Amino acid sequence: MKTQLRKITLEQYVQLDVDMAAMCTACGHEQFGCEPDAERYLCEECNKRTVYGPHWYLMSGAVE
Repeated sequence: MKTQLRKITLEQYVQLDVDMAAMCTACGHEQFGCEPDAERYLCEECNKRTVYGPHWYLMSGAVE
């Protein structure tokens, strides 16, 4: 199953990478302490496995 990632800006990408954070595709929650290539991590906010690191956003073309 392919996950549709939200679009993020280049600035958001850089900040997520610097902060060691990832973003939930379901609710948009930024989660800290994640690997840059995080895939399907459990979201602390909505409890779904939809947290992806900034490298996934870049690889999928979701960075504007």
